Amino acid sequence: KSKIVISDVDGTITKSDLLGHIAPAFGIQWAQKGVAQLLTRIHQNSYKILYLTARPIGQADATKSYLQSVHENGVRLPIGPVITSPDGMIKAVHREVIMRKPEEFKIECLSTLRKLFPLDSLPFYAGFGNRPTDVVSYQAVKIPDR
Repeated sequence: KSKIVISDVDGTITKSDLLGHIAPAFGIQWAQKGVAQLLTRIHQNSYKILYLTARPIGQADATKSYLQSVHENGVRLPIGPVITSPDGMIKAVHREVIMRKPEEFKIECLSTLRKLFPLDSLPFYAGFGNRPTDVVSYQAVKIPDR
């Protein structure tokens, strides 16, 4: 019965894709203005937030730490699972930067999660992303286009 809202990380929570990887390593707050408040309000309305990124699994700890560090006006991002690509750095970067197909991982991942719920349920209520490939990923698992 969970109601899940998915958020991409790079370029959606961070201000940009590339600097979203680099700036936090230097202690720079590099989040979109208002993102913590938005996702917190969604969470306060009984939705679960799931963070989905094509970053490689080797960056999982750094990604979780970054998400926990995002704050604005005393509001932090809600706690939620962080799902990264199970691949290593080279394969993940090749898929995202060279092939430009991060949706391959995201669709497979979201489809697997979708199978954990009854067939007649709709666990995914919304998805936030900054790229057309995010839209493709969310549409592939029947997230309502509202």
